[in-house]
Parts: sequence; structure tokens; C-alpha cells
Amino acid sequence: MSIGLLLLFFPMQKNESVSEQSHSIAHFLVPMIAMTLYLLMALGHGSVALPSGRVFYFARYVDWAITTPLLLLSLVSGAVEGHRHKRGAMIAGLVIADVYMIVTGLVAGWTDDPALKWWFYAVSCLSFIAIYALLFGPFRKLSLSSPQGATYRKKAPVLAVVWLVYPIVFLIGQEGLRLWSPVVDAVLFTCLDLIAKVLYGLWSVSLSKHSGSADKELPESGDRLVRGR
Repeated sequence: MSIGLLLLFFPMQKNESVSEQSHSIAHFLVPMIAMTLYLLMALGHGSVALPSGRVFYFARYVDWAITTPLLLLSLVSGAVEGHRHKRGAMIAGLVIADVYMIVTGLVAGWTDDPALKWWFYAVSCLSFIAIYALLFGPFRKLSLSSPQGATYRKKAPVLAVVWLVYPIVFLIGQEGLRLWSPVVDAVLFTCLDLIAKVLYGLWSVSLSKHSGSADKELPESGDRLVRGR
């Protein structure tokens, strides 16, 4: 996470537009927050020993509750560009659904009561589906008439596929059916976080900068044609 933070710091110094700056700052903050929470866990904190003997790392959920809204805000900013009058309510709904998903997942992971665990896991998954419905429904529709819409339509499926693995790891791992060891759990969640927060962040920033450069290189004749219309 620290290396990813450094790698995302340098592109942030070369922003040429407000849009690029907002993308770079969001993707810089994500691994910074994750690094802090991982450091906390590495030093033996951010967890609690449950009566069953299982160690539950609640610091992961604190991380996700802060970083996943940042990732979503960065993502959908490309879809709603040029639709400012629709931005507030839709984005608020998306962020609330995301935080609700994390909080209900926290309850499902923390408890060892089977009924409570699986009911809250189901509720969390329903919130997850609602997020997907928003991303590939209203936001995708808005992106069709947005200057950065093509970039959004490239990013959304990639982030959606990576995020889809999280509830599967939860289901099979220590917080669900416990079909593998705590070490496997830790390795898988860490790898997923590195992919979603560092690799995706680097690719997303690069894509945004490339898209911004392409817009600046619009041929002068084409620009005159657009203005003439």
C-alpha cells in the first residue's frame, strides 16, 4: 500500500484539469487510508477476539467504509459530468447504499450467531446488488451523453468484477463458512485490496489522463465544425 501511495503521488503533481485533479486525489487518498488501517492490524490492533475463539478484524470494515465511497465518487464523476442538476441525489443514494452494505457486512462478520450472520449477509448482498443496479442503470445512461462517459463505461465493469470477489471470500472464509484458514483469509483480502485500491487506481488515473489528452487534441477543423453547429 505504501508503494502504491508513492506511485499515485507523482501523477497527482501533473494534473492539467480539475477532473484529472479530483481523480488523482481520490485515488491517492484510498491507499493512504488503507495503509494506515493495515499498519494498525499489523501492529496487533483493529481486531477483537470473539467468544468462539475467532479473531475478527473490524479495521477492514473501517477501511472499506471510507475507501469504497471514494472509489465510487471517482468512478461516477465521469458519468455525471455535464449533468450537475442530477448529481446530488443519485450520488447520495449510491454512497448511502455502499456504507449500508459495509455496516451490515460488519454485523454479519462480527457475530457468530447463525441467524443474525446470514440475515445480515443477505441484506448486505442486496445492498451490493442495488449499487450494481445504479452503476449499470441510471449512471450508465447518464454516461452516454457525458464527455467522460466512455471512460466510465471502461472503468465500471472492471471495478464491479473485482468487488464481486469480496462477498465470495466472506462467504467461504473465516467470517462465513470457515472453509479455509485465517491466513488464507488475510492473504485473499489483502490481494483484493491491492488490486482494487492500487492497481485499479493506477489504471484509472492513467485512463483519465489519456482521456483528457484526447479531448485536448480535437482537430481545429472539427472544433470549428462543432462551434458552427
